[in-house]
Amino acid sequence: MRPASASSQPGEMFSDITLSDTDLAKYTFSPQAVSRVELFGIKIDELASPAHEAELEMAKARVESAIRSGVVRENLRGSSDPLVEILSYPIAIMLVRALGDRFLYKRYATAEAKRASSFLREESEAKLLFLARESFGWRIASGEDAGRGLILLQFMDYMRNASGFHEPKWKLVNRVVKDGYVRVTKIEAARLMEVEVERKLLNGFLAGEEFKLPGQLEEHLGVIRGLLEENRSRIGAEALPSEVVIEAFPPCMRRAYEGLLSGRKASHMERFGLTSFLVNTGMDLEKIVKIFVSVSDFDEELTKYQVEHIAGLRGGRTKYTPPTCSTLRTHGICVNPDSLCKQVKHPLNYYRRKIRQRGGSEEKKPK
Repeated sequence: MRPASASSQPGEMFSDITLSDTDLAKYTFSPQAVSRVELFGIKIDELASPAHEAELEMAKARVESAIRSGVVRENLRGSSDPLVEILSYPIAIMLVRALGDRFLYKRYATAEAKRASSFLREESEAKLLFLARESFGWRIASGEDAGRGLILLQFMDYMRNASGFHEPKWKLVNRVVKDGYVRVTKIEAARLMEVEVERKLLNGFLAGEEFKLPGQLEEHLGVIRGLLEENRSRIGAEALPSEVVIEAFPPCMRRAYEGLLSGRKASHMERFGLTSFLVNTGMDLEKIVKIFVSVSDFDEELTKYQVEHIAGLRGGRTKYTPPTCSTLRTHGICVNPDSLCKQVKHPLNYYRRKIRQRGGSEEKKPK
């Protein structure tokens, strides 16, 4: 199952492929799209001029769509001008960077990646391979059995992007691997490219220097900022777990939990207390990480490491339990204690007793 074109050079394979403006409007992450933008030489201090009104409005639409729905819509504002879409992309990135909110960085990067993936799924195989090679340096080609819609992706390129997936089908043990290449479908290749797009955007946001947009654009930033705050809590709540009884949380943990979902900053002790509490209630670790996504200084990799450390999967392999009620009181985390709080000395005891008081109704519900 060696790539059919393994002996060919990339230029030989794709010499007949060119990207139109319509293509570049879809695949704004491609080097060709970047070059197209550079031809216009748009400067930051020119963004407020009437000459760029259409691009600015579409850039706002990109960011607003990302905030509201988690994906940048395919047909922004019903535009029929691909060039406006191409130019709106870097302007949208400027707007996001100017707000300097890590939560928005992640939300926008994910939304643009999903948009690109939706186009890639419908794309021809030849153009998908071209974009993968040109944009991300993938070692990828049609296989000898390409007639069945199968693609061969070099082992390291596959692992770099599939390692974060937890579905069994993505595990290497469940894949066909030969001569250093992993067999994937076109749809799977598009999903892996989605990861690359998101990573590329997010790294750009985090590595970029702070800057300010012209004062005339502050009104536009204010609208986006307001929309973000309106939706921050809702976005965090999208990951609310059903297998954990939120209503049985003690008041202190309930406040910490809802506070993080709404983007409220929390002390180190409050974060540790809530995380260790959730770990011991059996909440999925990925869902615990998502609870912190609304916090402005959210760092996914760091948060994931800390959650796994508390769960006993890192470091000394010790699974931590939350602090006692007296420790939480000392740190000012104990708030609005109820009658049950007076009967327990630990938040986990409160949780267990509260569930029993509810008559085990949660456990008796049909699954």
